[in-house]
Amino acid sequence: MRSESVKEIATALSNFQGKMAAVKKDSVNPFYKSKYASLDTIWETIRKPLSENGLSVAQTMNLIEDKSVLETTLYHTSGEWISGTQLVNPVKNDPQGLGSAITYARRYSLSAILGLVSDDDDDANTATKPEVKQEVKAPVKPIPPTIETATSKPVPTTDTSGITIPQTKKIHATAKEKQFSAEEARAYMQKTFKKNSTKELTKDEASIMIEFLNEIKVNDIPLVRAAKELGGKEV
Repeated sequence: MRSESVKEIATALSNFQGKMAAVKKDSVNPFYKSKYASLDTIWETIRKPLSENGLSVAQTMNLIEDKSVLETTLYHTSGEWISGTQLVNPVKNDPQGLGSAITYARRYSLSAILGLVSDDDDDANTATKPEVKQEVKAPVKPIPPTIETATSKPVPTTDTSGITIPQTKKIHATAKEKQFSAEEARAYMQKTFKKNSTKELTKDEASIMIEFLNEIKVNDIPLVRAAKELGGKEV
């Protein structure tokens, strides 16, 4: 918005900008690591040049369609004026959040209406940078041993306490249900844990073996062959 004529104010603004020194960027944005001039510093820099050219600035709050806006008006002694409006949108809806948003709006509006550079130029990266969403990864479920892994290196464990009575019963019951012989069980324990009997298993190892027994199929030929080649006695 502006007055009907802006001839005088345009001349005064041109003179003002021609005599203006660079505004010192005395503050740092901790989020974007960029420098900017604080509102106090801007006013200290422009107050005298404005007065020398018959210019003054007024900034007032207003409501437009129930939204808070900041109105910045540049006046000239001739009565001519130029104004602009900026939406004030606080991050937190409390007095502190509103105060910070107003200060932010005052600094940007003041710099804009006077043609000042009060921030580092980031080539619009901040304004156009898309929001980065953190990828939520599903928890990785441990893969129970298979016949192939039964011939690999021993499975690392964390719980070194001995096998429990319920675990022992579960191993024998599941092995019987799956028609998994003592020779086959011993072959699996030797290849997976370097153990010869369920009595030697740790609590974690017993859990792994139970999970393995639950996953295998009845009469799994490859494992039966491996057990026969290795030989074994009762568990």
